Amino acid sequence: MSPRFPRVEALLGGSLEQVTYAQLASLVGNPDAREEEDLDYKGPHYSADQAGRAELAKDVAALANGTGGVLVLGLAEDRQTSVPRAETPVELTDGKLRQIRQAVASNLRPTPRIELFTKPDQPGSNQGILLIAVPRSLDAPHAIVDQIRLAYPRRNGSTTTWLTEAEIATSYRRRFEQLTERRDRIVRIDHDAEDTAKRLGGGDGLDDHPLLMVSLVPDVPGDMVIDHASVQRVSTQELAAAPLLGHTAAIFCNTMVGARRVVLSDNHPPQYVAELHSDGSGAWAVRTPLLSLPGDGPSWPYGADTDSIVTLTLSALRHLAQHAATRTGAAGTAALRVRMESQTPLHGGPMRLPNTPRVQAIHLAHEALVPQATGVRVSATAHRSAVGHAHALLNDLADGGIGLVQSASLLISDLFQHYGLAEPAHQPRRFDHRERMVRT
Repeated sequence: MSPRFPRVEALLGGSLEQVTYAQLASLVGNPDAREEEDLDYKGPHYSADQAGRAELAKDVAALANGTGGVLVLGLAEDRQTSVPRAETPVELTDGKLRQIRQAVASNLRPTPRIELFTKPDQPGSNQGILLIAVPRSLDAPHAIVDQIRLAYPRRNGSTTTWLTEAEIATSYRRRFEQLTERRDRIVRIDHDAEDTAKRLGGGDGLDDHPLLMVSLVPDVPGDMVIDHASVQRVSTQELAAAPLLGHTAAIFCNTMVGARRVVLSDNHPPQYVAELHSDGSGAWAVRTPLLSLPGDGPSWPYGADTDSIVTLTLSALRHLAQHAATRTGAAGTAALRVRMESQTPLHGGPMRLPNTPRVQAIHLAHEALVPQATGVRVSATAHRSAVGHAHALLNDLADGGIGLVQSASLLISDLFQHYGLAEPAHQPRRFDHRERMVRT
């Protein structure tokens, strides 16, 4: 979903995707269309030399470091009134768009998000007006890289100013505070989904199976209204979807409403629970399949199946990211968290001492399928609880391609290393979670 700029869209008469060249051209001479903090006009294209690239970087960073906004290339403004005075169509070729993206990526640190919208002056034309949308960035401040120095511009009304040392320090402090807030939020999201899974499960006879928690919090949150219409829409989509990789059947069959979220689950007692929050955050809580361990293995003869953990984590990340990006408009990068939590009671007899563990430490287990290494392999260590963390681009996760695989690999490796495993084996399992929870 594209970034939204309510004031600019009201002025244009539609979203950035929908607005036409004629609507943009009608801004010429309109005093209400003067440049503001979220709107900047440029007549000709930025030049391809270093000076032009630096000027483009300055204008993009100035918006990203402020409230966000739109650069309009192809309308020249009156320098006295800041009102558009003339149409000056610019080139809209793929080469020119690529040049703009490259200039932003190579001249700004960190690189802010931008989206480009072309508005040809007539069908089939490669001339027209180009909109560069720059959403407000949680990674601010963004600096222009100028060989020997960093400079931090910001939009101030219809002009661009430069951040002072104190303002730069404040911006960095705000960035780190927001990182802490997102870290705290992903922990809350994780534990909320765990509580929901336990509440819905009750005494279901599956308590021996560890819970796998996969959580996601976008850095740029979105907004989805929770009402009868939206819940019905989500329910219709999710109950017909097949989010588990390698399967064509739906896994969710129940929809509920929670506090600023929609809750999905399968049949009672649930083995899958997903919570989809209105800001694009979300979490899965899944009962993890077990493998029988060799006879001379640990005292508790089962281990959490690593292949199933890989498949479930990949599926959850893609599902949660698609909700965040397509339903709520969340964007940018996302904080990821995976947690394995033992649910196996530790039977200590009637004289259990206070503060002693209540659950069994569990191993991870991998079923080797190659002829030279058949059998079940067991992790070096066991844990009652272990957590992995990573960050990823939200769109990479939602697209389900190599970006999803790479991000999931980093996240799962961070979890598996607690158990003495360097990384996951490369054979995600196609399993029917409803057939047998314990595989021997």
